[in-house]
Amino acid sequence: MPSRLSRRTFLRAAGVGAAAALAGPPIRDALAQTATTDPEAELESYNEKLGNPPLLGRVDGAEWIGLFAEPTTAAKRVGGQVLWGTVIPVYRAVRTVKYDSKTPHNDVWFQTDGGWAHSAYVIPCREMFNEPEAEVPAFDGFFAEVSVPRARQHLQPSLTSQRWAQYEYSCFWQQVFKVTERAVDDRGLVWYRIFDDRDDRRKAWILARNLRRILPAEFAPISPDVTDKHIEINLKDQFLTCFEGDRVVLQTRIASGTTLVGDDGQLRDFSTSVGEYTVERKRPSRRMQGGGIIEAKYDVSGVPWVTYFTDTGAAIHGAYWRNNFGYPKSHGCINVTPDAARWIYRWTQPYVSHLDDFHKTEKGEAATRIVIK
Repeated sequence: MPSRLSRRTFLRAAGVGAAAALAGPPIRDALAQTATTDPEAELESYNEKLGNPPLLGRVDGAEWIGLFAEPTTAAKRVGGQVLWGTVIPVYRAVRTVKYDSKTPHNDVWFQTDGGWAHSAYVIPCREMFNEPEAEVPAFDGFFAEVSVPRARQHLQPSLTSQRWAQYEYSCFWQQVFKVTERAVDDRGLVWYRIFDDRDDRRKAWILARNLRRILPAEFAPISPDVTDKHIEINLKDQFLTCFEGDRVVLQTRIASGTTLVGDDGQLRDFSTSVGEYTVERKRPSRRMQGGGIIEAKYDVSGVPWVTYFTDTGAAIHGAYWRNNFGYPKSHGCINVTPDAARWIYRWTQPYVSHLDDFHKTEKGEAATRIVIK
């Protein structure tokens, strides 16, 4: 069994969804820590270290997970604990049995070094290094997607500079950030500065090879000639379904809002509200903070492909910290995979371009209907 996250670790590991509506005063920035004594470690490749496996996986959602001799909890435990944040090789995936009551629809197991791990606590990811862009447009910048399992944010464009230490300042596979500047360090490495939409004064630099520029075509609307679109979200079954007329064009499992237990033992209701809505606004990336109370505060950056359906901040968005969908787990938002969130972002009206950091639906503007029941 994976170790359940304590509240402190739970927040650190962002094991819950996020709704910007609940954000109070910004959570103060963490102090930066001195970079690792071995800066060269950031230039290492997970693929090379792990022998170029077919797929990589990042442990998330638990402080640690255990491995089994066979893809079932009935099998013998093998090896030691695999800690949160560890990147492991994934050689094969099989469908056998669910893990526990918290994974009611997930029967996928991953074969890794030394045994089998249930996929609910392993985020599938890849490592793809990118050729840096020759320049960053001075006024518009561009949006980029993290293309490696994990990366670091630094105060300055240098491996030896201080780096931001807390979870919210790490970078993970399929996060989306706005790139605003480019720099080259004294050893020829190219860096991008990313924009913090909660604190535009915060300096944060990432190795450019770890960010893939999202091209304008990747923002292009899907089925723009179809006007009869709507989304149905079934909270009981934890499914989101996109319709064009009566035709289903996308269906995906979700993680909706739930009731959470604070450190004080009190229940906090973050259930997603039923009702009929329309797309209220969109942003390709958002640093989400909130929780309202100290026991349930969260701070997750680079949340990708955010499609809001209320003016208080409830949204459909990608959850890069989760691989267990089909079970309520968020602070009120509808969590889906980053790939599903991107598709929904492009498919729903109003349509937005690659130049839009933020778009609010104007009066009279077409907006896709969202029914939650």
